[in-house]
Amino acid sequence: MEHPSEAPIQLRPGSLIANGLRDLFRPPLGLLLLIDLLIFGALASLSDQVDGASLFGAILLTVVSAFVQIALTLAAASEERRSADEWVKLAFKRGVFWRFILTGIVTMVAVFVGLLALVIGGLILGAMLGLALTVAIQERVWPSPAIRRSIALSKGHRMPIGSIFAITFILPNALLQAGAQLRWERELGLAWDALGAIATILTLVGVVALARAYVALGGRPTEITPAAPPLRSSNEG
Repeated sequence: MEHPSEAPIQLRPGSLIANGLRDLFRPPLGLLLLIDLLIFGALASLSDQVDGASLFGAILLTVVSAFVQIALTLAAASEERRSADEWVKLAFKRGVFWRFILTGIVTMVAVFVGLLALVIGGLILGAMLGLALTVAIQERVWPSPAIRRSIALSKGHRMPIGSIFAITFILPNALLQAGAQLRWERELGLAWDALGAIATILTLVGVVALARAYVALGGRPTEITPAAPPLRSSNEG
């Protein structure tokens, strides 16, 4: 007897981005968004200062922001409803900070070089490597296996993955880099800060959308160790 073949997986980037944006303004993701926006504001206030204390503060805030993104990925890749502080605690317990940082560096350098060489090359690399950060967090692997896994998972789905990556990562970061080079903050003032906040929101939307795409493509959802059941007393039952 022939078994019907499974329906092909369809990723709709518009829906993933829209749902990610909607959920980002709801608990528990909303609190993680607020934390990252506060970090962005603090980093912006430190950008013109070059003393040692400011540098240390900027590094510390960047580390906290990384853990927020790890927590956001874990939450987006899970069906469980947990509070924001529980996701942050899990992000620390996960032990993937350096995996996340190094995979992010390798991915961004590869995409940046691809964009410099040929714009379409950067977009193609973004489509292939777009799931690497999620893989590093969910599967607790280093850059090389994370990249290989991302390439394998995205095969046949590079257009939607690339669209999400381009809209939520490449576009906002390219805009901010161009603005920084052209010193737009002098001309735009508060509008420049608002633009940075929008870019931060878009990036976090991408984190959520790509985490959900990863799970939809057969990736590993977030596993949470259940709490141990209470011990029964000898007088019971």
